[in-house]
Amino acid sequence: MAMVTDPVCGMRIDTADAAASVEYEGETYYFCSTLCRDAFLSDPASVSTTTRVTRDELAARTGASLERIAELVALSILQPEDGTFTRGDVMRVRVVDQLNSLGIETAALGNAAAADELTFGYLESAGRRLPRSNRSFSELSDELGVSFSTVERVFVAFGLPRPAADERVREEDLEAIRQLGVLFAVGLEEADVLGLARVWGDSARRAAQYLPHHFHTRVEGRFRERGLRDNEAYETALLEVGLRMGHSGEDLLGWLFRRHAEAFTLEHELEHVETALENAGVRPRPPRGDEAAVFADLSGFTELAEESGDEAAAEIALDLAQLVGEIVPRHRGEVVKLLGDGVYLHFRDPDDAVRAALEIAASTTGRGLPEAHIGINAGPILYDQGDYFGRTVNVAARIASKAGPGQVFVGEALAAASSGDGFRLVEKGDFELKGIAKPVRIFEAIADGDTPPAKEDG
Repeated sequence: MAMVTDPVCGMRIDTADAAASVEYEGETYYFCSTLCRDAFLSDPASVSTTTRVTRDELAARTGASLERIAELVALSILQPEDGTFTRGDVMRVRVVDQLNSLGIETAALGNAAAADELTFGYLESAGRRLPRSNRSFSELSDELGVSFSTVERVFVAFGLPRPAADERVREEDLEAIRQLGVLFAVGLEEADVLGLARVWGDSARRAAQYLPHHFHTRVEGRFRERGLRDNEAYETALLEVGLRMGHSGEDLLGWLFRRHAEAFTLEHELEHVETALENAGVRPRPPRGDEAAVFADLSGFTELAEESGDEAAAEIALDLAQLVGEIVPRHRGEVVKLLGDGVYLHFRDPDDAVRAALEIAASTTGRGLPEAHIGINAGPILYDQGDYFGRTVNVAARIASKAGPGQVFVGEALAAASSGDGFRLVEKGDFELKGIAKPVRIFEAIADGDTPPAKEDG
């Protein structure tokens, strides 16, 4: 992949990732944004298309004084040649000022660079000034007929910084905010839109947060193992992996969303078909029965973490997530949440929940994991904003706490509705559950062919 310099902002970009390109006087110029392209087209002769900039141009592009630039040169943060600077130095000056605002002194940066411990290449993108539109948030709110306070709350729900009324909207934000206007225009309440924003925001935040963590611990780690120092490992990993993969995070997230959406969209469409058949008098809509909540926790996980350390505990949690990710879809269930040393699962069919739980319980030790203790309850379950909740879920969590290593306990509601296909239920007695007003009769699920344990009193 070819790296080039945006002639307007000075940012180095990959030609494959350029937002726009322009042919001018027999040369092709690449731009990090359409704003930079438009600035170039408005007066290409005024934009330096060389790879070097003068001291005055550097000052004009960064807003730094000539004295400030001289200070950075003295500290060897900037290293001019023949009195000119690279276009990447534009980004470097901006980054140094940004780091200063975060409490890192310029002299400290110079000393770290002189010791060959700090390189500035990977910080280049932090100096990019993202294109802004000519609209403020308050102006855009008025245009959409949505109050600015509502836009503020939506941004907070997305997990983004609260905007200021007079702040100019990023170009990339314009389309997203206009989409919010469509939702409000059809009559959705603010609470409805905020709920959607929270689901989107939390999902994207978790992925965005984990990607650099994974890159640092896994990808960069391979280069540090080769003896490279921290900054060297990071830059090498970026060149050999990050740039070659391009926008893989965004692309992967979009692809996964489309794949997951296929199943849920089909399910939604089927519901409408069933409604149409019922309304046409063709056949009644099939009744929706009780659903099931499942909580599976690893026995002795806290003690294991104390003995083996957090890294080993994290590996075990990942192995558990992998195990349930393989088993649950086979039984038509879904993973609602990963809980560190446990998982929370949802099933439309309670019998599917039992069969999946028994397979999980039987598989943990074979994967080198501690035995799991599992609780299941059936009944009405509410769904909203990516989560399942209600009394049925609460009772399932409490039942799990009563199960021993390798045991699958189920509530009486599930026992009453179960077909027992592939398993049988052995009564264990009535149990007092924390936070639950009345004792709950609990049964242990036993896979067909296994020997049932002796009955225990609650």
